[in-house]
Amino acid sequence: MKTALVKYKNVVGLSGARRLLAADAISKAGDWVLFVAMSALVFEAGGASALALFSLARVLIPALLGPWAGSWGMALAPRTLMIYVDVARAVLLVLAAVAAHTHQSVWLLEALVVGCAVLTAFHGPAERRFQRDVIAADQRADFNAVIGVTATTVMVVAPAFGALMAITFGNVGVLVVDAASFIASAFVVAGIRSAVSVTAGEPPQQQKLPGAGRRKGALATVRRVLKEQPLVTACFLTQVTACTVAGGSMVLLPPLSSELQAGNGGIGWLTTAIGVGSVLGVLVGGAIARQGRILVCVGSIVVMGVILGLLGSSPSLPLALGCAALVGVAANLPEPMYWTSYANQIDESDSGPVYGLVESGITGGFSVGGTVVGAAVAAFGTSTAAWAVGGAASVVAASAFVPALRHRRVSVPVPERESAGAAT
Repeated sequence: MKTALVKYKNVVGLSGARRLLAADAISKAGDWVLFVAMSALVFEAGGASALALFSLARVLIPALLGPWAGSWGMALAPRTLMIYVDVARAVLLVLAAVAAHTHQSVWLLEALVVGCAVLTAFHGPAERRFQRDVIAADQRADFNAVIGVTATTVMVVAPAFGALMAITFGNVGVLVVDAASFIASAFVVAGIRSAVSVTAGEPPQQQKLPGAGRRKGALATVRRVLKEQPLVTACFLTQVTACTVAGGSMVLLPPLSSELQAGNGGIGWLTTAIGVGSVLGVLVGGAIARQGRILVCVGSIVVMGVILGLLGSSPSLPLALGCAALVGVAANLPEPMYWTSYANQIDESDSGPVYGLVESGITGGFSVGGTVVGAAVAAFGTSTAAWAVGGAASVVAASAFVPALRHRRVSVPVPERESAGAAT
């Protein structure tokens, strides 16, 4: 814990990193508060079918647009794009508040949700590109550990905060407050200046402009990077699998809590356990990222699938809480490794499409995991569903050992490989 606090103090001591952390927390909190308020408003205006469409649009559009949004967004500097997106989302939220207050058609609210989802698809890749410009390579592992902790904390706190604001101000008032939060995020981002040159070692006049040298074809770029960079491939496979299991675990909690007769607070306790485990996992993951231990990261997600099965078959609440915490640890232990590897391995000209693909994988993974586990629970029961989905996820995660081992093989210097061969 002392080491983690030292890392945190070192990171927040950097002005650019401190502002990035603040902007990321504000923006992510805004997304969660938007989800809470808009869910209630859409349900009130259009019922369960409208709510289902809202939930689908919220995750499906960013998942489908990811690689192209990342590629198209490279036409602008990442800081500029982040500001534009935050301001545009604020405008759409004000329009949504007016529409809800004046009892406009639910389809207008749905259209505004689609607009926010499209903008969100551009924000994630731009934010990751901007972090490369602000955070030096030797500081990225610690920064990614700290930002992982703040993001996890926001994920736990923001929905509850949104519900509290809804009780205090009403859902329409929450949208107005949320719009102001996106303006605040844009203001914070506007004050950040790049501390790392785009192309190290080049004089400023020779540095490439945003998007310069970018190859055409987002999917072609993604395929080439995954083929040429086995570490990126291993991280991507592992991260998508982790998000799928995480999405499934959240859907598993209500039926599990009911079976354990945990009462009204059961889901809350289990969710809190996952959140606590997630924070611990990210803190430990910072050291793993600095050491480049990709095999440990892949193994963590393989084990995560097994833990999901144990969680679904837990006979008591204390055991379920322990398994839930372990799910959080296993899911987030590789998190700093993912983002550090992407930043260090992917060329600037390729970063937009690849970051877009990663954001698509995260969003799509959560959605697919929740859908599959929900259907499996309905068909086979909680325990069987958890073991089936967890086992399948472990197999998929294990496939990431192939590119991970390939990366280890090609990353060993040639003299060392020759010496090893001579010794045998």
